[in-house]
Amino acid sequence: METLKTLLIACVPAIISGILSFILAKSQAKSETKKLQLANKHEIEKLMEQHKIDIESIREQHRLEMEAKEKDHQHKLEIMQIEHENELIRKESELENTAKYNAAGNIMTGLFNGMFGGAFNSPEIQGEIVKKILEGVKSAPENDGGKLL
Repeated sequence: METLKTLLIACVPAIISGILSFILAKSQAKSETKKLQLANKHEIEKLMEQHKIDIESIREQHRLEMEAKEKDHQHKLEIMQIEHENELIRKESELENTAKYNAAGNIMTGLFNGMFGGAFNSPEIQGEIVKKILEGVKSAPENDGGKLL
């Protein structure tokens, strides 16, 4: 019994000390865990906020790039439109020049045909032409000694 007493005297404080150490360690571990969770929570919130800022920055950059591409596309469309209009103006000018030259040619042809064609078509002029031809034919044998060409 004495050995049992000695054992109890030695073991009881060790067991009590062990239990108290376990409880204290568990309490400290909970406290450290809460501190780490709180620190990690703040760190995660900070990272999430930075992530949102980064996403917003990327969206803004994308929007600006799209605006630049849209402006470039509009500029190219305007250039194509101007080139198309210039080509139409050039073709229209060519057609106008062709029409003017054709009209001038037709006018000149009409004038010459009108002046000379109208003169040749009139019965008086035709009568004169026939008279002169006949006179030339009658007088030709006299000039050549009666020989025809």
